[in-house]
Amino acid sequence: MTNYSFDVDAKMAIGEFFFTPLVLLIVPKYCHDEFFINFNFFHAACLKIAISKCLGYGIVVGSAMIKIPQIIKVIQASSVEGLSLTAFVLELVALTTSGTYSYAKSFPFSAWGENFFMSIQGCLLILMYFYYTSRPLAGVVFPVLYGGIVYVLASGLTPMSVLTKFASFNIGLLATSRLIQIVTNFRNGHTGQLSFIMVLLLTLGAVARIFTTIQETGDKVMLVTFLVSVTLNATLTFQVLYYWNVKPDLKKKEA
Repeated sequence: MTNYSFDVDAKMAIGEFFFTPLVLLIVPKYCHDEFFINFNFFHAACLKIAISKCLGYGIVVGSAMIKIPQIIKVIQASSVEGLSLTAFVLELVALTTSGTYSYAKSFPFSAWGENFFMSIQGCLLILMYFYYTSRPLAGVVFPVLYGGIVYVLASGLTPMSVLTKFASFNIGLLATSRLIQIVTNFRNGHTGQLSFIMVLLLTLGAVARIFTTIQETGDKVMLVTFLVSVTLNATLTFQVLYYWNVKPDLKKKEA
């Protein structure tokens, strides 16, 4: 049993460190005590929890901006050249079902929060696609329809068994959405307005998610989803680099 020299001070320290509330958002109390009372900063189990939580929250925060480079690129070009609406929609479906499944399973927000922020940005990209391809009716109907679907999935109206099946379909949806964009890039001979920063961040985020999924949830469906995501996002990243100096206008002139 550990013997503290100053029991009173130790008790006060556990509850009164100015950073304690923040630390307890990341690790449980026993890990707080191991780190800051026992000064055991290399406690294996607690270190894994801390790394996983920090990575998880980092991914969630980063996800709030991950598609911003793509959005900016579309606005600057006033074009969705080279982008696939089908890929956008399939990705949004995968993000939505994954997020509602994780929410229903009561997984910690740090384990799935990026789905929430990326879904919002995905919706914005779809609306921009409709705007730049002159489809105003679709731009009006889409957010209403999507909002209704999210409500049905997240409100408890949908049985867990159904949400689990939807989540398992995510692997195919994600693979299809990425493969459509990959094939589109290959056929066009360029990557159009596809953002290198976005696909790179998606790749790195999926790599980190493999670790956090193993550590925080152990959910096999989510783990396979992120493994597939790493492979296909890395392929998109390679394509952007390969076609870096190829511009859409040049391809049109050659045709």
